[in-house]
Amino acid sequence: MNREQSLIIPPLFDGTNYAYWKVRMKAFLQSLDEKVWQAVEIGWTKPKEAPADWDEAKIKAANFNNRALNALFSAVTNEEFKKISSTETAKEADILQTTYEGTRAVKDSKFQKFTTSFEEIKMEKDESFDEFYAKLKDIVNSAFNLGETIPEPDCKESAQISTLEIPCQDYGDRGIKGY
Repeated sequence: MNREQSLIIPPLFDGTNYAYWKVRMKAFLQSLDEKVWQAVEIGWTKPKEAPADWDEAKIKAANFNNRALNALFSAVTNEEFKKISSTETAKEADILQTTYEGTRAVKDSKFQKFTTSFEEIKMEKDESFDEFYAKLKDIVNSAFNLGETIPEPDCKESAQISTLEIPCQDYGDRGIKGY
């Protein structure tokens, strides 16, 4: 079965394009159960008492963690598995995130780069609107994949400026007015 299109087999991470895998893996885990995703995002703490003494709620929480951990183990190549194989909770597997996205300081630096790119983006004269929009969307999505968003007023302002300036540059001499 093709992993790229499966609803029951998690997407495979081979050490490349972490941002793409991360979005797809989040969707996969959420499709299993929202509490499976929460085991990754929020974490689970193993109770101190023996499993035989756990109540129903503790057993369910452990099962959500185990389902998440199983999906994560199944979603990586052997090389990536070595990085997370000793984890006991799904939350601990976020070592992949630190490895491929960096620490908070690195993420902040990357986000600043994306913000600057967003603020400075301009449509080229020979560029179609679809090409320009794809570049713009790539910047916004890259920021989103870091867990950040470009503030909405900046997005709206940039979109208004872009759509007002572009038609005037491209069509002004033909008497066409555009927004």
